[in-house]
Amino acid sequence: MKEASLRWQLYTIIIIIGTLQICGINTIYVYAFEVLHVAGFDEDIIRYMSLSVSLCELLSSILCSIIIEHFGRKRLLCGGYGIMALILAGLTVTLALQVRKHFSMSSFPISTLLCLILLYVIFFGIGPAGATISIRVEIFDQSSRPSAFVIGAALNWVGIFVIWMIFPFIVESLGQFFFLIFMGVLVTSGIFIYLLLPETKGKSITEIQDEFNKLNFRKKYVPAMEKNISEDYTFCTPL
Repeated sequence: MKEASLRWQLYTIIIIIGTLQICGINTIYVYAFEVLHVAGFDEDIIRYMSLSVSLCELLSSILCSIIIEHFGRKRLLCGGYGIMALILAGLTVTLALQVRKHFSMSSFPISTLLCLILLYVIFFGIGPAGATISIRVEIFDQSSRPSAFVIGAALNWVGIFVIWMIFPFIVESLGQFFFLIFMGVLVTSGIFIYLLLPETKGKSITEIQDEFNKLNFRKKYVPAMEKNISEDYTFCTPL
């Protein structure tokens, strides 16, 4: 993994795995149940909400497996990040209105808030959750793939640890605007993916590596086709 030819692949893994944990999905799970408790819902209703979240995860995973070959990994990632950022903006607005007493808790459209949460879970499953796994496999060759998976798993657990450690302090400092941090992470990652990640759909590992080598070596990079042509001329003889 220290090779120059793997530099931008490693950067990509760090970005997409980090975003997977710091996009706010874990806090969404916690916040959904806190909202239901504050709103005075029975425990039975909260159990149904938990079941709804799990069902949304299942359905979104199935849908992702169906559409990923049609839309491509890059489009699912960028689209997922963008829609999730918009949903977080909607959650922030509704929370700000509620805190400013534009709505009382009794008349506050709690169903709208819960629908936004479920939509967030759905688009997380359709986009980043599914496409990240495919990209992690496709951008590395067979020899470097085990190391990439180890790094990805380590980043995954570090991200979970960090977000659960700092989340209470974020809520205490930012109040109802704490979702804006996750929104910024999604927008930043979306821009990175859009500008620098090549589409991997329908490409061989050689073609994908050629795309990354343009970033890894910049002006020093010679395309594989040109290398082959050069070698052909080198070994050509009058016979």
